[in-house]
Amino acid sequence: MFITELSIKRPTVSWVMSLILIVFGLFVFWKLPVRELPNGIQPPVVQIQVDYKSASASIVDQEVTQIIEDVIGGAEGIKNIDSKSENGRSTINVEFDTSIDLDNAANDIRERVARVIDNLPSESDPPQILKRAAGFTTTMWLSLSSSSWSDLELGDYAERYLVDQFSSVKNVGRIRVGGLRELSIRVWIDPIRLAANDLTIKEVETAMRGENISLPAGTLEADNIDLTLNLDKSYTDINSIKQLPIKKTGNKVILLSDVANIEFGPVSEKTLFKAQTKDQINLKTVGIGIYARSGASTVELSHDIKKKIIQVKKSLPEELDLRVSFNRANYVEAAIEEVYKTLLIAFVLVVFIIYLFLGNLKAVIVPAVALPVSLIASFLGLYLFGLSINIFVLLSFILAIGIITDDSVIMTDAIYRRIENGESPLIAAYKGSKQISFAIVATTLILVAVFLPLIFIEGISGTLFRETAIALSFSIVVSSFVALTLSPMLASKFLYKKTSKKTFIQRFEKFFLGFANFYKETLETIFNKTKTVSFFIILIIFASILLFNFSKKELLPMEDRGAYLIIGFTDEGTSFEYTQKQAQKVEARLLPLLQAEDSPYSRFIMRVPGFGNSANSYNSFIIIALLDDWKNRKKRARGYFKRGNRKNSNFTPGSCISYFSSINKGI
Repeated sequence: MFITELSIKRPTVSWVMSLILIVFGLFVFWKLPVRELPNGIQPPVVQIQVDYKSASASIVDQEVTQIIEDVIGGAEGIKNIDSKSENGRSTINVEFDTSIDLDNAANDIRERVARVIDNLPSESDPPQILKRAAGFTTTMWLSLSSSSWSDLELGDYAERYLVDQFSSVKNVGRIRVGGLRELSIRVWIDPIRLAANDLTIKEVETAMRGENISLPAGTLEADNIDLTLNLDKSYTDINSIKQLPIKKTGNKVILLSDVANIEFGPVSEKTLFKAQTKDQINLKTVGIGIYARSGASTVELSHDIKKKIIQVKKSLPEELDLRVSFNRANYVEAAIEEVYKTLLIAFVLVVFIIYLFLGNLKAVIVPAVALPVSLIASFLGLYLFGLSINIFVLLSFILAIGIITDDSVIMTDAIYRRIENGESPLIAAYKGSKQISFAIVATTLILVAVFLPLIFIEGISGTLFRETAIALSFSIVVSSFVALTLSPMLASKFLYKKTSKKTFIQRFEKFFLGFANFYKETLETIFNKTKTVSFFIILIIFASILLFNFSKKELLPMEDRGAYLIIGFTDEGTSFEYTQKQAQKVEARLLPLLQAEDSPYSRFIMRVPGFGNSANSYNSFIIIALLDDWKNRKKRARGYFKRGNRKNSNFTPGSCISYFSSINKGI
């Protein structure tokens, strides 16, 4: 081929083309997002929320949920509709096929819901349409704790000073404060004092609304100045609120403090967030959840957040402690690191096996140089097709090592054989490459034809294997290009006829020759017993089908992610206080596991309520058990999971039921 002849005649051209692939491959490598799984693995989901305060679950279902379900049922690409009606709220999750664009789906749902807004109860709030993009999951949980501050002060500080700082970090999609008890002014009206002053609740409410106001009062224009007037009757501190006038009777003005007790308090008392560690037990804690933007790199965001924490700690009050409670990137980094190690091991084994068969150390240089060039250049393909570095892509590189090495090995073998027959390296490179070029091109086309159709698989499986197919196909094409340019050029410079071989190479060749003779004799025997071989093949086929039917089938295997969940439920309608009491009983049974000297646990995170909106449902709780780093513990997460399960196996106080669920895809 022309490009092969040019590379042999002009070695500089081959070097430059390979260096271009390496430079651009390394450049885009640092630009690619790093995540656990390919983007879009989760189907797009549109959530519809309607608040209908004071309405029972049956009324919400009849007057809100069913009406909305009827109108959205005909939307294009709907895979599943999951609705939940609870006291005061209707929640409908509409799951679409992975091929549907999330923005288009949300607009379609928004238009359909707008048609029936007039049919909803007038007392209900307008429907909220929320998009849940694939990958929009909690990347990190930070815990802000203190031994002297109250949870109200912690929540207020987090809302005022920390949320905005972490929101400005690149690739942050949303910040959520867990266990937040928003600071407010609580007015506790005394009915006895209210009756003694001949007042009603309505009169107090009217006075508070009418007195605590701030309104524009127009403008004042003069010759040299224009002034904006404001009517400011708002109250800025608790003492001024106590002096708020309610009613004037004769010569006496009844103040708010005359009929009520005023104090600082939370908007809602019914929420709890706790983070227990080995050195911090029962501290007041507020959680800060960091959500990654859709398509963002989990690992990069984790590093940016850690840098931000260092900056924030410089201005943090001494009484406060800010640390990372949960980091999803830890597992992603550990998993990808293991894949990189496997890549290195595979590369070393491939080079060693080539050396065993060729018996010439310089002959190994050709495929040993061509292999990393092909792998590094493959990252350029990921960048061009908008893909990411994830476990599936890296596993495809492990598979590709054996495939992309073949082209260089075939080219090297064809040239080296001619050198052994007496040709000079330059002539052998020219004639050998000319002889084998068509075979390399044909093999490349066949392999691409095998892997590329994987991109047409639909659903979640298609999403998983699409990036694998593209990465494999691109690496195969690049390896063929390298085999047709760099490999013959290197062969013409480095290969020579070697007359002597090392002792262990001679022993290996002797062993391989014996194995080849054994294989030859085995084939001759098999050819004479065709019926036996045919029966054996049929038996293997039927056994494979039978074993396939009994084999466990799952999309992704259970893995040790360094954490597991403890999920608890009480009866529907139970109070927050009861659920909190049961959650604390479960936590009390688990704390000895955390405080043990050789404890594999790093922390427990508890949230009550665990599911739903804290203003409507209080019958659930979640405890997240986080384990130490994998190398600092002896067992896998499932072993500790079973031990924790035994701790609560007989826990059935009243209506509370606890069960454990191992984390597979995240929290």
